[in-house]
Amino acid sequence: LRSIILYEKERMSNNNINNNNDEHYTFNFNNPEYQKDGSFECHDYTYEGSCDGGWKIRRNGVLHMTLGKGYIPIQTVYCGVCSTDLAKKFLPYPLPQIVGHEVVGTVYNKHKDKSSSDNVVVVEINASEYARRVKNDTNTNPYDTPAMHTHDPMRITMGIDRLPGGFAPIVLAPIGAVITVPPSISVRTAALTEPFAAALQGVESTPPQNGDTVAVLGPRRLGALILAALDGYRRSNELDFEIVAISRHDKLLEVSKKLGADTIVNNKNEELTEKKYDIVFDTTGRPEGFALALRLAKRIVHLKSTNGQKVQGLQHLTDLVVDEMALLSFSEQNLNFTWPYEKRSNPSVFCAPGVSSEIIEIIRSTGRTVVQDDIRSTYNKLTASKGPLIVGDDDLRSLLRPSPFPRFDLAVAGTLEEVDAILRPDTAAEISLVRARGAILLSTSDEDNDKSLLWKSILHSNMQLHSSRCGNFDR
Repeated sequence: LRSIILYEKERMSNNNINNNNDEHYTFNFNNPEYQKDGSFECHDYTYEGSCDGGWKIRRNGVLHMTLGKGYIPIQTVYCGVCSTDLAKKFLPYPLPQIVGHEVVGTVYNKHKDKSSSDNVVVVEINASEYARRVKNDTNTNPYDTPAMHTHDPMRITMGIDRLPGGFAPIVLAPIGAVITVPPSISVRTAALTEPFAAALQGVESTPPQNGDTVAVLGPRRLGALILAALDGYRRSNELDFEIVAISRHDKLLEVSKKLGADTIVNNKNEELTEKKYDIVFDTTGRPEGFALALRLAKRIVHLKSTNGQKVQGLQHLTDLVVDEMALLSFSEQNLNFTWPYEKRSNPSVFCAPGVSSEIIEIIRSTGRTVVQDDIRSTYNKLTASKGPLIVGDDDLRSLLRPSPFPRFDLAVAGTLEEVDAILRPDTAAEISLVRARGAILLSTSDEDNDKSLLWKSILHSNMQLHSSRCGNFDR
């Protein structure tokens, strides 16, 4: 494991430091990569290119992938291990791959906003056009913003989706995603930047209120960081809510107290009360942990961990987290769902075939545009011929014009199968009918879906399921 995670400078075949973005580099190394069966194999890699000219990545001497401009080489010092790395074989991304996305390193070439090649840096994982500081040919990418570039459908993701990751001596990092680490933060502590940013993203997207009782289920590394984020959020906003850590391990609970938990509960020894907590953050990464969170929450379950497996009747629960979407019960009030600090009216709503005419009339009475059609047919119209940034069908494009992204703002589904189909109409493409940070509203209750605790919790108990993933490193 040490040989996979830690690399020394001597492993580099080219350690020249040059300060020009057009300087050409060649890096050769032999490296472990994650295979489809979850094992590791070592293979020869070559990264050749420059920030301004783009890069060619060769694997065992054969061209493996080509990157456009906007990437700089970063020497890896440390790379954290995430539960996403451990579950990689279950996730919908190509393998084999060099994994690892919690990277701390040093800059190999000077570029603007950086003053020294010896800077210790962390790297945000999304290689979007915004992060690479490039524009597409038409300059019409609606995701090209600080808030939404992490959902750019044209992006690739370091260590997760195609872009080789941090369990290697060099990573090719988007130039705008490289953030200098302050001298007051140690290099090892900096390795927690990516998961702590994700923790803070979760807290701020599901903000507790005065008087709430907020539980963190499974306070290992990510859960412990959520405890710290909750405590920091409470202090900085001068709020009064209780933070509870729930675990079966006393050692984890001891750490939880140090990081901000007011109350610790060992659920190995204590019986838990259902519907006791206003908000439950599930960081277990386990289907049974998610089921426990559903039983414990009164108002919201916030899902942070992903495992790529079918859970509670949903095949694409991991994709829901990737898109930072929510599941809610249908109501006129929930048609106004937004993330905190967002201002939007959700003008366009897709209704799956299983949604009743009565619900469609309720939505139309609010002045919103409603489309009810076959899910796959609607997906084909969205993506027809023009790619993921422009609605392909002229009529549908006209209907969606008030929406800021080429997707529906919300969807309404009548079954869990329809939820899955809305999330990923084409399982080979990371494209949903609904915009990132949107919501799918569940509209009916039938015998088959009532077998799912998730469905019953949302429809019968009016609980909400929230999700989030990446955070902002600058914050």
